[in-house]
Amino acid sequence: MGTATQPETPAGERPRVWSRRRFLTLIGATAAVSASGILAACGGGSDDAAETTPTAVSGEQPGGAATPGGSDGEGVQGGTLTYVTNEEPDTLNPYLTQLVVGFDILSLFMESLLEADDTGQYGPRLAEAYEAAPDGLSYTFKLRTGVKWHDGSDFTAQDVIESYNMIMNPDFGAFNQQGWEQITGSETPDDHTVVFTLDRVFAPFIANVGGSYIAPASALTKGIQSFKEEFGRQPYGTGPYTFVEWVSGDHVTAKANPDYWQGPPKLEQIVCRFVPNSNTIAVQLRSGEADLAAYVEAQQYDTFVAMEDKRVIETDSQAWYHLDLKNIDFLMEKPVRQALDFATPKQEIIDKILKGHATISVADIAPISWAYNPNIEPRPYDLEQAKKLLDEAGWTPGPDGIRQKDGKRMQLELWGIAGDQQGQQILQVIAASWKQIGVQADLKFQDIRTLWGPEGYQFTETPTACGFSWFNGNDPDNTFYWHSSQIPDSPTGSGGNLPAYFNPYDMQEQIDELTERGVSTIDQEERKRIYWEIQELLHEHVPVIFIYWNKLIFVCPKNLQGFNPNAFTPLFYNVHEWAYSA
Repeated sequence: MGTATQPETPAGERPRVWSRRRFLTLIGATAAVSASGILAACGGGSDDAAETTPTAVSGEQPGGAATPGGSDGEGVQGGTLTYVTNEEPDTLNPYLTQLVVGFDILSLFMESLLEADDTGQYGPRLAEAYEAAPDGLSYTFKLRTGVKWHDGSDFTAQDVIESYNMIMNPDFGAFNQQGWEQITGSETPDDHTVVFTLDRVFAPFIANVGGSYIAPASALTKGIQSFKEEFGRQPYGTGPYTFVEWVSGDHVTAKANPDYWQGPPKLEQIVCRFVPNSNTIAVQLRSGEADLAAYVEAQQYDTFVAMEDKRVIETDSQAWYHLDLKNIDFLMEKPVRQALDFATPKQEIIDKILKGHATISVADIAPISWAYNPNIEPRPYDLEQAKKLLDEAGWTPGPDGIRQKDGKRMQLELWGIAGDQQGQQILQVIAASWKQIGVQADLKFQDIRTLWGPEGYQFTETPTACGFSWFNGNDPDNTFYWHSSQIPDSPTGSGGNLPAYFNPYDMQEQIDELTERGVSTIDQEERKRIYWEIQELLHEHVPVIFIYWNKLIFVCPKNLQGFNPNAFTPLFYNVHEWAYSA
């Protein structure tokens, strides 16, 4: 049995996205995602990957910068850590949540077969080893023995099989089935071995399946509704912390699992508090009412650096802030989408609102990925070029300056997250700029659950755009975002290609073919060429307006040991190693 590495296969995505795109799950501008994916895309097993691995950098603090790992010395047993976030999970069901915050909190309780490290490389977690067949058509996972679920039952191969069955049950409606839908056969030779067979090569299999949370058979076999509703509110797993309570609108509490297979964690309790206002988060961090914050607003960076008892850590990320463009009405016209791109002041947003803590983006794969295409230049901010494109497309200014054609006004809804002050500023700047070229953008804000729920803006027949960030997974496969198979068949259906819900893209056949090729080979150089071509296609057709790649900013106590956030893992991936210094 091989160890849990696969040099010939690029490391895949870690389910995180907050929000519709591959666990790159949805996230607001404040957090910079899903979810994928959830939830960020970097590969491993090559020199390219090693060269692009990001390094966490501590912000300058009074008294000097601290290392990401925290204070030296042995940590003390006990203590409570209070984490504050501006988002509350939509659910804590691992196969339904669309939010990074959901995947982050679940990482306290649940674990996957394999786990990405802080460089994007996959290694053992619940599986102590795995072996991939040379032809890429079967994977054997050797599971750990002696691992217990929080209800006291043993972790076995049956839990993996029941997780697979639930994810693929069409009546359940899993948010993402990628990787799992490639499985054509499964075997359990013994209680701690699982063998999955495929009928074709699927390069991101280890990322998608190995990186998915495994749920307990004892919960899964109670039926779909019970698993959706009861487990989604009171999850349990094999992880370092056990669930205590979820008080809606306020907090989730977790306590240390004394029977955790890697040993009891040192922090006695973790409280995840939901504070929708970013200024209130800063106040609570300053006062000591809160200890830790993640994905904080870039414009508050200096405020956090000035806190004497806190460290500020900034990392590169795989998150891309963008405006999705519903493929409907005038937004189906490529010249219109290109004009809106020319009229979006990206550098101004980065310089004036984000204080430089971001990089202009041109597509969906970040510079820290081995598949990033460095040859694409972003469209410059050019209002005259934008006006020219609209003129040529037959959209002429009306009496009030808003463009019109065939009796229709060029008017759309521009959506954002309620309470996300930084995101609201960004959208206000964009709306004002678009007004200068004759496009009326009506600003609208909604709470996160409604915004991306079945009654959200994606499913109205009104032209819309929405600003938010996606966290890519650790593999560059972007089928979930763009392929026609990922267009949901209903507002509650599976798939991440929601902007094409009403109409497929004009480049749909091309991107379908490219994404299919991208997962059908494990040759990294060939995959790189394919993803470069995808990025060029996205830049040309502008299905969404790519604005910037986020920097991730974290604030934590100076005396917290073991905290090492990065672009490839959920927030609490190594929480069992955290402790306050003596």
